[in-house]
Amino acid sequence: MAEMYIRFVCNQPHPTADAELGMFAARDQFDFSGVRGSLQRAHDETFYWFKKGGGAGLTYPRLTGRVRTSNIRKSLFWFKEGARFYNREAGSVVFRARELGKVLTESGLEIREIKQKDPGKILWDDRVQVLAFPGTIKIAKAF
Repeated sequence: MAEMYIRFVCNQPHPTADAELGMFAARDQFDFSGVRGSLQRAHDETFYWFKKGGGAGLTYPRLTGRVRTSNIRKSLFWFKEGARFYNREAGSVVFRARELGKVLTESGLEIREIKQKDPGKILWDDRVQVLAFPGTIKIAKAF
C-alpha cells in the first residue's frame, strides 16, 4: 500500500512552486499582535510540538549554497501520514499539525489540509516528512 502524504496550506501562493503556501511558512509571516491571549496560548502549546527543541523538534534540512538547486526551491514539504513523535502513536504528527492548523484558523489564518499519494520526486526525507519536487505532477489545491 502506497504511503499517503499530507500538507497543510493557506490561501496564499507558494513563491516558487505552482502550489499554495505551506502552514509553517504562512505562520512565520503571520502577525500575532492582534490575537487574543487564549488563542496565543493555544498557538504556543500546539506549535511546541514542531519548534526546534520542542516536543518533536522537526528536522529542517540544511539546503543552502550549492545544495539549494532550482528543484529544491520548487519543492514542497509533506508529512508522512503515519509519522509519529517519539514514544507516541502512529499519526501523532499529523494529529498535532491539525491542532496547530485549527488554532491558526481561529486566529485568522485559514489553514486547510491536502493529501496526495504521489507528491513528486522525493529529494529529502526523514521519519516524519519528505521534501518533494512535484515536477509535472499536479498538486491538489485546498482553496
